[in-house]
This record gives sequence, C-alpha cells and structure tokens, in this order.
Amino acid sequence: MKNLAKILSIAAVALTLGACNKDDINYNGHVDSSKDNIGYLALGGMEASIMVDTENIDSETRAEGADINTFDVVITNQAGAEVKSFKYGERPEEAIALEAGIYNITMQSAEMSGAEWEMPVYGAEREVVITRKQTTEVKDIVCKLRNIKVSVAYAADIKEQLDPEHTTMTIALGNSELVYGIEEERGGYFAPIAEENTLLLTFKCRYVDGDKDIVMTNEITGVKAAQWRKINVVVQHAADGSTNIGIKCDTWTYDEVVDFDTTAYLFEEVLVDDSDMPVINFEGHDLALPFELTDEMFDAEGNFTKNINIDITAKSPIQSIIIKTSSDNDEFLAAYDDVLPLEADICDGSVSNTFLKLMGYPTDAKGATSTRIKFGAQADMLRSFEGAHSYEITVVDANGGKTTATLTVKYGQNVAPSIVWVGYDIDKRQTYAPGMTCDLKVKAPLAVADFKVKIISLTLNADQLTSVGLADEFSLVNDTQFFESLGGLGFPVGDAVYGKTDIDLSISNFLSVLAMLGPGEHDFEMSVTDMEGNTTTKTVMFRFN
Repeated sequence: MKNLAKILSIAAVALTLGACNKDDINYNGHVDSSKDNIGYLALGGMEASIMVDTENIDSETRAEGADINTFDVVITNQAGAEVKSFKYGERPEEAIALEAGIYNITMQSAEMSGAEWEMPVYGAEREVVITRKQTTEVKDIVCKLRNIKVSVAYAADIKEQLDPEHTTMTIALGNSELVYGIEEERGGYFAPIAEENTLLLTFKCRYVDGDKDIVMTNEITGVKAAQWRKINVVVQHAADGSTNIGIKCDTWTYDEVVDFDTTAYLFEEVLVDDSDMPVINFEGHDLALPFELTDEMFDAEGNFTKNINIDITAKSPIQSIIIKTSSDNDEFLAAYDDVLPLEADICDGSVSNTFLKLMGYPTDAKGATSTRIKFGAQADMLRSFEGAHSYEITVVDANGGKTTATLTVKYGQNVAPSIVWVGYDIDKRQTYAPGMTCDLKVKAPLAVADFKVKIISLTLNADQLTSVGLADEFSLVNDTQFFESLGGLGFPVGDAVYGKTDIDLSISNFLSVLAMLGPGEHDFEMSVTDMEGNTTTKTVMFRFN
C-alpha cells in the first residue's frame, strides 16, 4: 500500500502538470523568470592539444615553440556576437552562465596575416548547445594548422645548373605573395581566403651559362587550410629524349625546353589534410575508452550477442592495415600468437585467409575503400584471459594517408562496473510502449561504493520532483532523505546497494507515471563507482509520443 500511495502521489502531480502549459508553471513565485533560461558551459576540465601541420597530421606531436596557454579563446552566440573571451591558460574554472542556445568556441594562437615566413597559426572551432538548467562540458579540443604551408625545393641536378642570382619562385594567394630564392628552406604560411584557394606560381630562372631568362606561370587549385604544398623543381624527360624544366605540382605549362645531361627525376609530394585521411570508427563507442567485455554479453550457449565491429573507410584504395596486438596478460599474447603474429599487415598476403577469417579480419581489404574488422570473432578468447588487451590499428591508403587508432578490450577483475538494460540496447533511445519494462542489472566486481542517478527531463523538473520527496539528482547510497520515496518506485537503497557486486534495479513502475506527462523525452543518467574509484556511466533514454 505504501508503494502504491507513492506512485499515485507522483501520478497526481504529473496529471496536474500535464494539464498546464509549461510556460505557466510558477517557479519560486516567479513566472518564466530570466534565470529559467540559463544553462552552463564548463571549460575548466578542457584539455587542448596542438597537431603540428600536415606532416604529422596523424600523430599527437605538439607544436614546438607554441605556448597553448597563450591561445585566445572566444565564445560567440548564434548571431556572431562575442559573449566571452580569455586566454586558454586563464580559462575560468567555474562554469560560465549563458542563455540557452547555440554557441561557437574559437581557439587560435594568433591572427593570420596574408603571407609570412615561418608563422604557422593553430586553432580550432567547436559548436556547443547550451540547454537550460544543464551543464555542457567541453573535455577536449585539438588545434591544427589554420593557414596554408608552402615550401619550394630543387632537385640537386637542376639546382647546380641554374644561376642562383636569377632564379626565384614567387607564390601568390590573393593580394599576398612570397618570393622563394633557390636556397630558401623556410616554409611560407598563407592565410586562406576561401574554403578552396588558388595558388599562383611564377618561376623565373636562368641557365648558369646562359643570358636569357626563362619564365613559367601556372596555378594550383583546390588548396585548403591545413595543407602543406611541397613544390619541387625537377628535370622532366620527354619521350623523344629531350628534357624540360618541370614543376611537380598539379598541372604545369612549359614555355621553353632546356637541355640537361642528367636522368634524375623527382615527384611532387603533397600531403593531404586530415579530412582526406582514412577513418577508423567503432559505431556507438569512443575508441579512446576501453570496451568492457562482460559475461552478460554471452547467451546461455556461450554465443557473443554484441558486436565489436571496427569500420574503416578511405577516399583512396587501402594499401595496408597493420594490427599490433598487446596485453597485460602474457597468456593471452601466447594464445593470439599461436594463430597470428602479434604484429601483422593483414593486406600483405603473408597470413592465410583461413586464419584471418577465424580472427574476424577481412580478406579483401587491399584495394577497397571500405572494410570491417569483426573483433567479436575473438570474444571467446578475450573472455578466457582477464586483463586489458589492445589492438593498435594503422591504415595506409594509396595516397600515403595514414591513420592509427587503438581498440582496448577489458575483461575480468580489472574491469569497471557494468550496467545492462535487460532486453534493450542501453546506448539507444527507446520509444515507450504500454507494458514496457526497464529492468537493469548492475555488476561491480570490486563492489559498489556509490550509485548516483540524475533525471534529465524538460517536463519533469527538479521543482516538481521536490514536491513529491525526490530530486533530479540523488545517490542511492548516501541520500537517506530520499530512501522512502525511492523505495516506493522500485529503487534499491542504502545497504542494498553499498558493498554489493550484483544489483537488480527496476524503474518499470515509473514509466507509467512518465507516460501521463504526455510527449517528451526523459533520461536517467546512472553512474556506478566501485571501491577502487572506477566509474561507469550509462543513460537510460526514453521517448514518449
């Protein structure tokens, strides 16, 4: 009877609220006060890094000489008006109060000028959505080159036959230009004037024993920010045996033939920006976090019921996929090494297709632009050895684009707590239907120290929950003032949670109450922390139509 009374109490409040327009709800005696539309932006825990131009586009190399603490951070609203600015090293620790809406965070090392020597500008942009009465956190941001780098080099055999006093390469973008002498080794940095830019090239030279200037002009189109265009002056050989001065970059026109005795030949090297690099993706999972393998992921017959699919896509044909396997469990490494080398290129044909298929690796990846690695095929082996097992995956395409990502799978006593929604995918929003259940199974091998729940809903807010003895955020272990109300809704509390390794939790009774509120979305963010401080957070997400 006590449980039923609690449920009916909440239902009565819900019905009353559902009959009212939310704009008419009174908060602390004020209707629709300005504070009701305020959310918060937290940047105190933001970690910023710098990716050094496109030569290291796939690495985490930090820019030498660039002090990230001096970078300017500017927050603008959707209309483009500045609402806050500061140096990255002086970013506020406390959350910034902002009106609900869409904002843009821009971070940049310096202002860009038209063209300068050795003046890279690094920066990044991030769009964030601020929701009323909620805190939006920005945890990481990567700054990359924002201008265009251009360098000029000469093949040794042509360089010795050109007069250095009469040889220059002029690169122009818009109204800005730089003149590269034959001994110039510095990189020039150009501010882009559009998403795709055109570099105008003017090459002037004179043969070392000659008296006539040679002039060539051309352009390179489709040049984008964050690209490094390496221009090489080379010797080109025609089919008839003659030789020309050539510029290896996109297309080039030759207006004079020059005879050389050499047979050397160099190709242009153009490094693409990160948008052209291969992509390694684990749908629904952040590869920066370990994948927690649990016994609940296997059915009664021992079949793995989830997937660990790594999808690889590339704009150019895939040339190699190198998988380097490591683990803190030597027995796992020995078992893996019995089937495949711990480091192998699965595209080079040195491993039999039978073994590749056994381990979930594709046999037709080379030359394709998309493929999938099914690590779920190794789930039984992973489950047989406790510990953290990692696969470093490096993909290289036909254009030299290279991407590396690491998948880490954890199993056993070292894993963090797990939260499973029985019969449903907890990582996807579910649409409520009458009779729907929400039964959760929580496992914490190192025992539960705390279990926090946060209710996120625009319809069922903190004020309404307070009126029936609840809050929008509470601990099932420590907030004793809510234990009676929570127990009536099916939540275990106190000693039924603390110190336990297995917990069954059902909030099915709460669903019928939420259904009375009408259309909307209601989320339950659940964070379980074990005795060693490992925390797992999962959000049960509902949509009511």
